[in-house]
Amino acid sequence: MTETENKKEVIIRRAENEDEMAIEIILSTYFLDRDDIPHNDFYVAEVNGKVVGCAAFVKLKTLKTGVSFYEIHTIAVMPSYKGKGYGKLLLNRLTEEIEKDRAASLETISDTIYTRTTAPYFFEHMEFTRAEGIDKKEIWEECVVCNEINRCNQTVLIKRLAEKQTQI
Repeated sequence: MTETENKKEVIIRRAENEDEMAIEIILSTYFLDRDDIPHNDFYVAEVNGKVVGCAAFVKLKTLKTGVSFYEIHTIAVMPSYKGKGYGKLLLNRLTEEIEKDRAASLETISDTIYTRTTAPYFFEHMEFTRAEGIDKKEIWEECVVCNEINRCNQTVLIKRLAEKQTQI
């Protein structure tokens, strides 16, 4: 089966109640935390009836300026399904949902999507760029109280959205 045929079988959809355990299993494979994000705020990649990947974004406010912004919080695909384009499909869906939410919002929201990751190459392949000079303590509350902030191995990457230009 080719990669193109595989993608025809994938469904990217909002998670449902019965997907919660699959999400937990996928996240635990990579030692990722859900951080109180409800399972129905996730999107899942389903192949032939099996959930093989999950992703979620959150809308936050910066600590320094109070401007709202979106963060890709989680994206993970089961190891045996990696490299088949499912992560890309999930990230594209999150970006679409972020753009819809931002367009419908009456509040000022940054035109930049952020992510903190230990896998920067995936995001760079998806047109994210490394954010230079970002002080995580000015943006994320958990970075302020983190005991490992000086040894943090997370890379901050950003992607600009097209319209309603507002920077943090």
